[in-house]
Amino acid sequence: MKSFLSLGIGKSTPTIEPPKPASGILPHQEEESLANLWVDITKAEAGCCKLSTEIKNYRNALKDVQDSEEKLIRDLSNSGLAVYSPQLHQALDEYLSVTLEMKPKTEETSGAVQLVLGDPIKQYHSLYEPLDSFRRRRDAQLIALQKSQDKLDRLKLKGKRTTDVLVERDAAQRQLKDINKQLLTESKKFHSLRQPFLQPCIQAYVQTQVDYYGTANSHFTSQVQASRGVHQIKDAEYESIIGDHLKKIKSLNIVAM
Repeated sequence: MKSFLSLGIGKSTPTIEPPKPASGILPHQEEESLANLWVDITKAEAGCCKLSTEIKNYRNALKDVQDSEEKLIRDLSNSGLAVYSPQLHQALDEYLSVTLEMKPKTEETSGAVQLVLGDPIKQYHSLYEPLDSFRRRRDAQLIALQKSQDKLDRLKLKGKRTTDVLVERDAAQRQLKDINKQLLTESKKFHSLRQPFLQPCIQAYVQTQVDYYGTANSHFTSQVQASRGVHQIKDAEYESIIGDHLKKIKSLNIVAM
C-alpha cells in the first residue's frame, strides 16, 4: 500500500489503509487504541493533504494577482486614453511603480510559503512510510497466525498430532503481539509529533502573510499620499473625487454584469 505522498500532493482524500482487525487475538484495549489512533492519523493526513493543495493554490493566486495588475496597466496604457488625460497617465505611472516594487516581494512570499509550510508538510508525510511498513508487517503476521490456527483446527478435527503446529501457532502469536505493540508505539509517536512540528511552520507562514500584505499596504499608501501631495488635494476633496469615480464605474454595464 502506498501513502498518499507517493500518490502525489493535491489529492483531497488520501488512501491510508488501516491495520487489519484482530478481535479475539490481540488484547481488546490495544486493538481499540490502535483503531482509534489510526482514524486520527487518517484525518490528520487528509487535512495536511488539503493544506498542501491550498498552499499551491495560494502561490498561484499571488502570481495571478501580480500578472493581472501588470496586464491591467498594459491594457490601459495601450488603450490610448492616457494620451488625452494627463491625470490618467500619471496615475498609470504611479500604479506601475508600485506594481513593479511589489513584484520581488510577491516572488519572495511565494517562495517563503513553500519553504516554511509546503516543504515541511511534505517532509513530515515521508515519515508515514516507515509507519506503514510496520502496519504491513503486522498485517502479514496476522495472516500467518490465522493460517497456523486454521491448520491446527484441521488437525484437531482429523485427530492428528498437533504439537508442532501448536508451537508454530504460539510463536506466531507472540510475534504478532510484539509487532502490534511496536506499531502502537510508533503510531502514537508519529501522531504526537505532528503538532509541535507544524506549529512553528504555521506561525512562520502567518508572518509571511503579515509581511507581504503590510508591504503592499505601505507601498500603495505611500504612493497615494505622494500623489495627493503633488496635486495638493485636500482629504475631503480627494474622497469626493474618488467617490464620484466609483459611482461612475459601478454604473457601467460591464460592472453590473
